Amino acid sequence: MRLKGKTAIVTGAGTGIGRATVLRFAAEGAHVVAGVYQPQEAAQFRDPAIATVVCDVTQESSARELVRTALERFSALDILVNNAGVVVMANVEETTDEDWNRVFDVNLRGLFYCCKHSVGEMSRRGGGAIVNVSSINGLRGNHRLFAYSASKGGVVAATMSLALDYAPYNIRVNCVCPATIADTPMVAQSLAQAPDPEQYRQYLLEKHPLGRLGRAEEVAHAILFLASDEASFITGVALPVDGGRSIR
Repeated sequence: MRLKGKTAIVTGAGTGIGRATVLRFAAEGAHVVAGVYQPQEAAQFRDPAIATVVCDVTQESSARELVRTALERFSALDILVNNAGVVVMANVEETTDEDWNRVFDVNLRGLFYCCKHSVGEMSRRGGGAIVNVSSINGLRGNHRLFAYSASKGGVVAATMSLALDYAPYNIRVNCVCPATIADTPMVAQSLAQAPDPEQYRQYLLEKHPLGRLGRAEEVAHAILFLASDEASFITGVALPVDGGRSIR
């Protein structure tokens, strides 16, 4: 019960890492506001400790609604997990204006709005924790992930800037940088877009020294640690959760 008495917001909560994080947080005693993109995703959460909000993080009104729900349902806001994200597989020549804008709107604008409307409430509570979900590609870049890598690099830099600005308010800000996580729509989309999906899957496996892809719950465990009081002296960190990929 490492989060007993805490209230968290998790965006991109309907699938993959976001869903695993919501379930892990609830199991650890937290009240959770799960921000989902598709209405049907809300039905999977039946725990009374979990409130769902159908939202689009690219809209500032959605950030306000997530915070309002946390305060009205659970009277607090202690933790924010910015997980909502999209990917486009393309190099710079292949990237369209629409691709670029969509990736940056979800991956960075959504983070901006949610942080903007959360930090004041956390300050009034005497502090809090923000965990942003970046990517190993935000630290190293990758082939044909031009917009995605750029946006996730922005998440890393934004994390460090926020950590500096809000340390005086006892708000810790960190990010996790996952490598390839098997059970996510993002990876399924990448495989579907590959000319030879099986060859691409083998390529992904070979990039990870542990010899396998990650699981969503493994990233959720890292998020849980950074959000918990166990990480009370950690801020401004970009933590790879990558099966050793960053050292290869």
